[in-house]
Amino acid sequence: MQFGANQKLKFNAQIGSYSIVTEREHYDSQITATDSEAELLINFFGRESIPIGNVKSNKLQALKEFKLYPDGEKVKLNLVFPKPDKTAELRLYISSKASFKPKGNSVWFMFERDNALWIGSMAETEWRDENVIIVYDETEGAYQDSLLERDEIKINKLKARDIFSRDRNLALERIQIEKYQCEYNPSHSLFKSRYTHLPYLEAHHLIPMALQKVTPQKLDTLENIFSLCPYCHRAIHHADKDLTRDIIERLVHKRPEILNIMDIKAAEIFSFYSVEDIY
Repeated sequence: MQFGANQKLKFNAQIGSYSIVTEREHYDSQITATDSEAELLINFFGRESIPIGNVKSNKLQALKEFKLYPDGEKVKLNLVFPKPDKTAELRLYISSKASFKPKGNSVWFMFERDNALWIGSMAETEWRDENVIIVYDETEGAYQDSLLERDEIKINKLKARDIFSRDRNLALERIQIEKYQCEYNPSHSLFKSRYTHLPYLEAHHLIPMALQKVTPQKLDTLENIFSLCPYCHRAIHHADKDLTRDIIERLVHKRPEILNIMDIKAAEIFSFYSVEDIY
């Protein structure tokens, strides 16, 4: 799978790939690189520099150098086209002796940075947790509180703290457009705010504002802001995979033009919340 915007942000890389290591691949000490993985390896090392056949047929040419994430230790692994047809299969040999042998069902990944090809692995749970951390917004609470504030001093304090420079007026406009209802489920019961005396709702940027660092497209837009009840807002961040995906799918279906902001598909939005299928 190709890196999405959140992986590019985390690894400070413009190109990368990741997938699950199967139990069989771990046992056989070899990974079959497919799709974006194969493309990355071939583009970096050059098709003609990768030998055909088994490793023994050209040991020197088969040995390729990588940097091991996160410390940058140099590791050398064998890479070959095991069959005469170079488009059929590309095989990377993993080895504990060479300091890289991911466990079965873990995520292995590669990315290009500083003229080097980095390689690494993590348990799937760790990989998903790492991606959630990427889009974590420590000023979120202050942003939501600002939607209730009428004190200009407090609002100006938010502006000074909000690293993403969100316009609270856009959020208020979205909530008003939705007639003070939750966009995931308008039937959800809401309590009234003691400050505004209106139904309490929160504003959620479906494409996380943290990704503003890797795209020139403005993310604090009316199209990217959704009116959610507190339950749904917490659920999209913290619920089990099925519920989170259902909320995302319904919001995208409601406003499909959101995909045009970064020219992406709904599946990539799943990866922003670490609920994508990894294969």
